[in-house]
Amino acid sequence: MVAEESKVENPASEQLAELVAEVAGCHKCPLAATRKKTVPGEGSPTAEIMFVGEGPGRDEDETGRPFVGRAGKFLDELIASLPMRREDVYIANIVKCRPPKNRDPERAEVDQCSDYLRQQIEIIDPLVIVPLGRHALGWFMPELRITQSNGKIFRNDNRVLMPLLHPSSGLRNPEHKRMLQEGIHNLKDAILEGIRLRNEIYERSRIPIEGQHEPTQNPLTADAEPETSEANSGSQSTVVEQAEAVALAETPPSDPTVNLFERPQTQDEIQAELKRQRAIEEAEEAAEDQAEKLVVDDRQASFF
Repeated sequence: MVAEESKVENPASEQLAELVAEVAGCHKCPLAATRKKTVPGEGSPTAEIMFVGEGPGRDEDETGRPFVGRAGKFLDELIASLPMRREDVYIANIVKCRPPKNRDPERAEVDQCSDYLRQQIEIIDPLVIVPLGRHALGWFMPELRITQSNGKIFRNDNRVLMPLLHPSSGLRNPEHKRMLQEGIHNLKDAILEGIRLRNEIYERSRIPIEGQHEPTQNPLTADAEPETSEANSGSQSTVVEQAEAVALAETPPSDPTVNLFERPQTQDEIQAELKRQRAIEEAEEAAEDQAEKLVVDDRQASFF
């Protein structure tokens, strides 16, 4: 019996494994002729945060792993500062093979390869996607500029995005390094925005259309109207932290040794999150009457 249970894998893990095998045999574009190894991506199949770069470099082409060179080590430091572990997130690229001499991938190469990224996003279903650099951001929201968008929170196609400068630019430019170190700490607000968006989709799916039965599809993956907006920042973070403390008393007991990033949310936790978001909204409305009393939180503080 134990042996049989050990064979049970997370469905997301199985789907990602199949996708990795498909990428390994891909010859859709000319990049396949010059690569050493494909670099499909790696990390937790249930990650709440997904980092997306442009394409593999020399070190990645040698190892088959994303972000393992100098820029990758800096990305690891940024993730550790949250604090989190590389194993808690998922890291991928738009193209899965190295462009020769690290040139920018051509439009046809991106078009041929980007379906793999779409499948990864669908399988992992992260709360937040972090495009790294202007090319990755351009794939999601080409109208934005990376330096102006660094660390800001957006909604796009029922996803929450928080772009960051590419880690390699932080190695070359001290100002960009500072912007990366500050910007990554906005992920706490980005995750809350991701939960809020997911709950909104869930609530919309519960409203029946006249003459129809209530939907039976998964409410967390149901299609909804595209929405693009920049999330609030500044003093609102203080309100969120206050509301979290109020809502904590209503949260059902769970294993205290396992955090949000090490397991998928249960239905009970999703319902508890709905209650918490309602408490957040009520606290925000109450705080509007005394906004001058709010203190802006320290963006360099611990992620938790």
